[in-house]
Amino acid sequence: MSAQNRLKIVRIIARLNGGGPARQACLLHEQLRPEFQTVLITGRPDIGEKDMSYLLASDEGVYRIDSMSRPVSIFSDLRSLLDIYRILRREKPDIVHTHTAKAGTLGRVAAVLAGVPVRIHTFHGHVFAGYFGKLKTRVYLAIERFLARFTTRIVTVSGGQERELAETYRIAPRSKIQVIRNGFDWKDSSRSQAEVRAELNLKRDQTAVLWMGRMVPIKGIELLAEVVKATSSNDALIFVVAGDGPLRAHLEELTRGCRNLRILGWQEDVASVVKACEVVLLTSVNEGTPTSLIEAMFAGKPFVGTDAGGTSDLAIGLMEATRGIRQANNGFIVERKAEAILECLTRLAADPSLRETMGRTGREHAIHNWTADRLVNEIKQLYRESTNSAKARAQRA
Repeated sequence: MSAQNRLKIVRIIARLNGGGPARQACLLHEQLRPEFQTVLITGRPDIGEKDMSYLLASDEGVYRIDSMSRPVSIFSDLRSLLDIYRILRREKPDIVHTHTAKAGTLGRVAAVLAGVPVRIHTFHGHVFAGYFGKLKTRVYLAIERFLARFTTRIVTVSGGQERELAETYRIAPRSKIQVIRNGFDWKDSSRSQAEVRAELNLKRDQTAVLWMGRMVPIKGIELLAEVVKATSSNDALIFVVAGDGPLRAHLEELTRGCRNLRILGWQEDVASVVKACEVVLLTSVNEGTPTSLIEAMFAGKPFVGTDAGGTSDLAIGLMEATRGIRQANNGFIVERKAEAILECLTRLAADPSLRETMGRTGREHAIHNWTADRLVNEIKQLYRESTNSAKARAQRA
């Protein structure tokens, strides 16, 4: 298909830092190219953040705006807004698709000013719980409600998040919101489990619990530390942490003297690390759809996750709660208490058969529901339907 006949998409994300949104933005930028003209606008990762640019095949069609950093700054944000506007005027896209809060604000305002007919925003999570105080949260809610009026379509990555945006926070009516789950181009590790466990200094009789993500407050670092400390006198449970961030030193301080903790930093070969462990743990305060738990399912591992945002949407056959624990066919959803997490980890450590059954169920679910092909096809359909509707409205006007 010639470039003239292909829709042009400009995708905007604040930073290609470690985490699910950056992975999804890179995947879509690359895999939509055969049928769409794709452009990516992004900022620079903050100090200490993992740069996920390695997921891009090249810098073709990529604009980098240094001023689009995470902290709110009137001068930097206005400069970023002007830069995005200029790029949009130059590229003349059919669709602007934004990811993450800051990019969603700047990108949608610039798209309106530049006259882009279709404006789509994906909520990979939200900042309405666990991030700010009441006053600041109200400001962000007002901004998102205002922006929703100028947004063609809002995408959420889970049904739970859709309910929150439509009912709890009243960002937009359900008719404007569409659920499109994340997609993963997962490849199993070719390395043996024994080889990777040896590198991590894990003994055969030890149960390795993997925690992955950015070390920031919303990820529940203090709860992770509490769980590690509670088992530090017994080396049967070993905690492997794959990630980094501003709270790494805080985690190290909280767990000083704990020999049952391995902090690896960011890992590009995630599949090998997951393969080496028996269970994946999530301690977050708030989540959209946690990447680490989906990766656990692809690798055939059970999970223990706090009941945060879209986490429970990943649980298959979720049962009623007992002592703050809800068992599912592929893992456990728990309240944010160390005792509940430890009870689940202890059960899984003592029962290899349960781990195998949960892991097999989760893997089958992931293969059928969380692939990159499914995501790409649903996004293609969204883009075509949105542009067709925009053209129809323009003709009636």
